Amino acid sequence: MRPKTTLYTIIALLCLSSFQTQAFIERRYTLKEVINECTNILFGTVTSVNQKRLTAKVKVEENLKGKSDFQEIKIRLDTGQGNFPQKMIKKLEVGLPIIIFYAKHGTAIDSIGHVNGTWFQSKTQDLPDKNRVWWYFTHIEIYMHRTFNGTTPDFQTHLRDVLGGKTKPVVPKTPKAQQPYQASEDSLRVLVLTGNHYDVEFPALSHFDQIGKHRVVYQKTKDRGLPELGKADILWIGGGEICESNYVLTTYQEKRIKAFVKSGGIVIVSEQDSDDDRPCDTGWLPEPLKGVDRWGRSDFQPTRAAGTLFTKPNEIKSGEVFIDDAWTGWTDKYTILATTNSGKDIAAGMLKYGKGMYLITSFQNETSANIFVNRPMMENLIHFAVGWLSNQ
Repeated sequence: MRPKTTLYTIIALLCLSSFQTQAFIERRYTLKEVINECTNILFGTVTSVNQKRLTAKVKVEENLKGKSDFQEIKIRLDTGQGNFPQKMIKKLEVGLPIIIFYAKHGTAIDSIGHVNGTWFQSKTQDLPDKNRVWWYFTHIEIYMHRTFNGTTPDFQTHLRDVLGGKTKPVVPKTPKAQQPYQASEDSLRVLVLTGNHYDVEFPALSHFDQIGKHRVVYQKTKDRGLPELGKADILWIGGGEICESNYVLTTYQEKRIKAFVKSGGIVIVSEQDSDDDRPCDTGWLPEPLKGVDRWGRSDFQPTRAAGTLFTKPNEIKSGEVFIDDAWTGWTDKYTILATTNSGKDIAAGMLKYGKGMYLITSFQNETSANIFVNRPMMENLIHFAVGWLSNQ
């Protein structure tokens, strides 16, 4: 079993003394908490973006809270985690408004910013000579949209109104998609098997609640017996739920999954986790396939059969996903939608069975960083499945 990155850190928002800048902010924070705990809130304008060196500069235009000594904030993006620097630099353009929240504890500064509708974290050590101070980007914040989800200019207006006493901070409502199975008869239902090993997929999936004319609702379960399967149209089997070093499904569970597909359901499998000496079994499939241990990678090659899988609603190119342990040894009954590892393994494949079908993928969804990268692919998979159901 490979080691997991612990992201479920119990932390205060970065403006609190217990903040750890290498962690994602997973608890839901109110805007009031953010405002109260930050020592400073700055409004600025992006004045310089260097795509090659991965740097940016911000001119401080207004001190909304506190009096800052900074006239300019210089940010190094090359210090960020994973592929976050490359994604963040695309969010920055000269002339864009930006908001910087920060808390200063001695010489240490922890900050969170909002630009182009995107939240991000950075940190620095203060110096008397501000020209020598660089702020070190760590990562894009993928959950802070729950605090404010909108444009940066709208956020600036809202902050001015809140601090001026004109309005109360926005308190985001719980998305209806996270209220499982409270839906009309014509809604599509997705049962998400997750949480036994990793528990990061459901929050992302539950946002894909309107696909074309279809309302889509989600229910989460850890029970591999799948007692609610009869109410579902789509079953999403999350990371580690089939194999996590050992194969974990019983014969009864295998038969339930196959019967569900045969009667018209769709099963989407995000990944499996094999070891060299323990390939993942596939008794839940009616055709042979082999789950194998592989090193992580991001390359894939779509086939002509992929249709809109990698273009709707998001255009996804090779290098823009996380792929890990893969599937191989397929028969000609499978329709291969994308390969990886020089064509040796399946990145995405389809198997029709009875009235339904399987969507089998090798996308690694074990950490919040994985989800940030694979979220567009997850959305495309749901769109692909809903489109398939609509055409039956």
